[in-house]
Amino acid sequence: MFRLYMDSTIHAVYRDLPDKARARVAQFLLDSVNDPRAATSPYGDVDDGLMRLWAAGDLALVLLIGDQTRTITVLSIAYAGLD
Repeated sequence: MFRLYMDSTIHAVYRDLPDKARARVAQFLLDSVNDPRAATSPYGDVDDGLMRLWAAGDLALVLLIGDQTRTITVLSIAYAGLD
C-alpha cells in the first residue's frame, strides 16, 4: 500500500473544489493506494512508470509514484467546473 502526499498548495486546491468534485478526487485517491499504476494512465509521451495521470470528465490529477518511498505525490489538480 502507498501513502498519499500533497503539499499545502495542492491541498488548498483540493479543499477549494466543490463538494462533488472533492468527493470524486478523495474516492479515486483512496481506491488507488494499493495499485496506483492500474488506476492511472501514463503522463506524457513516454511511460516511465513514475509520472501518472488520472482524468475523469472535468477532473484531472497528475501524480508522481515513488516506489522506494511507497508514496503517491499529488502534483497537480485541474478542475474544469463542468459538473
